[in-house]
Amino acid sequence: MYRSPFKQKCTMTTAFKKKGSWIAGCHTGEDWICDDRTLVAVTDGIVTKVSGDGSYGNHLIYKTDDNKCVLMAHMKDKPNFKVGDTLKIGQKVGVMGNTGNSYGAHLHIEVQNSAVWGYNKNLLKPSDYIDFQRFTDYTVADARKIINDVANGTTDKSQDVNGDGKVTVADARKIINDIAKGV
Repeated sequence: MYRSPFKQKCTMTTAFKKKGSWIAGCHTGEDWICDDRTLVAVTDGIVTKVSGDGSYGNHLIYKTDDNKCVLMAHMKDKPNFKVGDTLKIGQKVGVMGNTGNSYGAHLHIEVQNSAVWGYNKNLLKPSDYIDFQRFTDYTVADARKIINDVANGTTDKSQDVNGDGKVTVADARKIINDIAKGV
């Protein structure tokens, strides 16, 4: 699963596929709010669209490494990216806002099962792919890599998640504990 687009606890305000007066006849994503309005990339990817107009207002679309598309809409300002820019998980992409067809500051987020975004196409339920309670950029795969690198003697300083100047299995344990706590 991808990480939360927020840095702390958030609340869903509109569910996926809720019937309503939207052009599609239902809600094409999920709407979320958070006290900390900073928005971050939910996973690594490549920017495919940046816009400051239309129903989505200021928004960003990017293709993930697993060939899905993520749309993040209604941002306060037009995202400062160009098509082709690389995004890293946890990288700041904008600030929650109230642009486009929006009633109050929130994040509208969509996940599509396609490498190319299309309105109301290939829609997936965002909370089936995004863990909105996961605020860390580390994964279990990162912990496994640290353990393997420690065993092989091939660690590097970027793997020091404990911040103690050494890379040990304790760094992998910290990742696993943080994931379990939802940190």
